[in-house]
Amino acid sequence: MRDIGEMSLYLGAMDPVRGEAHTVSGPACAASGSPQAEATVELFGYQFHTGPVAALVAAVAARRDGRPRMIVTANVDHVVQLSENAPFREAYARAAARTLDGMPLVWLARRACRRPVHRITGHDLLGCVLADPPAFAQQVFFVSARKDAADALALRLQTAGLPAGAVASAVPPFGFEHDAAYSRALAERIRAHGTTLLVMGVGAPKSEIWVDRHGQTLGEPVVFCVGDALNVAAGFLPRAPQLMQRLGLEWIYRFLQAPRRLFRRYFIKSWRFIGLAMREQMGRRAG
Repeated sequence: MRDIGEMSLYLGAMDPVRGEAHTVSGPACAASGSPQAEATVELFGYQFHTGPVAALVAAVAARRDGRPRMIVTANVDHVVQLSENAPFREAYARAAARTLDGMPLVWLARRACRRPVHRITGHDLLGCVLADPPAFAQQVFFVSARKDAADALALRLQTAGLPAGAVASAVPPFGFEHDAAYSRALAERIRAHGTTLLVMGVGAPKSEIWVDRHGQTLGEPVVFCVGDALNVAAGFLPRAPQLMQRLGLEWIYRFLQAPRRLFRRYFIKSWRFIGLAMREQMGRRAG
């Protein structure tokens, strides 16, 4: 077991823009010398963490917010959905931290900051706990699309040192987020487990919105919203080769794995990101 420590790091939420995403006035990056100087960048009206994943996880784990401490990993699809989905915007606004997952967002952030920006994905978040669970991850709950994937990760955590019974899971039915009775029972079960780390592997925006809506019932767990990264970590879904990841082409690999499910997202809805990114750049120049 390990303790990844406590770090002083600014991760405060800011109010999101309403309507379509755009830059609010103010500096794109924190001023040099301030507590958040190496920590955040402002894009689309939100502050995003730009440092290494270990620093982020340590800082969120050290917080006490009286509600779930959720980490969301932004990609192109998230930005498009934020421009049209009010509950998703509210969940993002109340998240403990936001990271840059999609490479186009990383490139925008680097352009805004003119300094190194770390990409942090759901795979990276899971990597912080699976091999050597830190102190905050002693009671883990997986909300997964596949029971075999959740069971495989539970076995990994037990092999890494967690005792039997420290890991629980649920595989909710399709549309569970709209079932008030089921959602309430699931949230109560998560809290009754004494959950300190909740891993949501059922996709966006349902994961983020569900956690935000049921925060009072869930307690104060650290929450990773990781989507398919859960299935990848369990060994049931391959990840794109490193070269495709570095070139920002991982989406092509994912599309080829599930073309019917992802066609509309990647080839219809995601084109809106180009317009949103142009608006972001124009707003930054005007500011």
